[in-house]
Amino acid sequence: MMKTAPGFDTAPAAMPITAESQPDLWLLATDTAARLGVPAPAEIDLYPVPEVVALPGRLLLGLPYVLDLPADELAAVIAHELVHLHAASPLVPAGGAGSDDAADALVAQVVSPESVAAALVHASYLSLTFERFVLQYVGPLAASGWYPVDFWPAWRWRLGQERERFELPELAGRVTALLGTPRVPPMAPGVRPVPLRPLPVEAEAGFAKLLAERLGSAAPGPVTPPPLPPAPCPTSARFGKRAQIGPEPAGLRAVTFDAVDTAVWEEAATQCAVRVREVVAELLGHPVVLARDVLELVRRGRATEILRMCGGQSPELFPVSRILVPLVSDTLRRRGYQTEHVLRQHVLVGPGFDRIDLDELIDPLERGAEPDRRLLDLLS
Repeated sequence: MMKTAPGFDTAPAAMPITAESQPDLWLLATDTAARLGVPAPAEIDLYPVPEVVALPGRLLLGLPYVLDLPADELAAVIAHELVHLHAASPLVPAGGAGSDDAADALVAQVVSPESVAAALVHASYLSLTFERFVLQYVGPLAASGWYPVDFWPAWRWRLGQERERFELPELAGRVTALLGTPRVPPMAPGVRPVPLRPLPVEAEAGFAKLLAERLGSAAPGPVTPPPLPPAPCPTSARFGKRAQIGPEPAGLRAVTFDAVDTAVWEEAATQCAVRVREVVAELLGHPVVLARDVLELVRRGRATEILRMCGGQSPELFPVSRILVPLVSDTLRRRGYQTEHVLRQHVLVGPGFDRIDLDELIDPLERGAEPDRRLLDLLS
């Protein structure tokens, strides 16, 4: 459906399930294989990134999908990957089932066109919100030697606020091919995610720690780490592939989001802002760089280039936000603004109780819109 972390080593992160430990999820996977007419996987594992991967005899189910996708949409995602796996098998009808469009059409016969179209869109939303949350909220903690044990409930809380905020024009053609329209029908009433029995606490915490370890660039230390040599922003490296910029973390310590010192978030914003200014100074060829200079380069379509020079992996992932949010946040904090909530770092409240939502101001630029006057004023 949507591969999010091609470099992710799934083996050490996976948690096997059985028909006894997770009967509903096991039944959904095996029943989907039976409806397709392909062999059921002998092994099914959960792992902590939003994707489904079908391997010979093995099915890897991303926990974000399992937690949030309705049962029919999760079945569509599973079926899609099984079709790709068995595309060359005589069990799968001929006709190029290896392509996404052909796989969609085949799965639509087994599940429904509506479920496949909805799964395409909702799975993509989940992937984007998950990656954004990991970059914004796990990265700074990992750089300071921590990992959030309450990662999963925190992410799901943020997901409820961010759902369907992203535009996905690249999926319009596939949705139209299925439904005759690019519009996805609303979720059918009463359809819920597959019932999932509570996972062991150590499993959820282990998944969270793994994600943090793949972002961390500094050994564990105090909440506010000592100055580091020039390196990517802690929110720059994609969780699927570690940036090779420093020593591996010797062991991250557990923390809850509520217990994190505000200095961690302030340090992350400052570090990113400084690094962005350094890169822009290099590009422009002069040492003094104003925030408006950064914005001008972003408007010229150079955000990805700047982020790549900052050391960020997957620089195509929210490049404008990853550059401008830390820059504006750092400016506002110096003016006495504070974050509204530990899990809403993009919303800042000023000394006069005025409220500024940075995502609201900056996200349109990601889609090519002109900057809002309020943003121009903040960067003056």
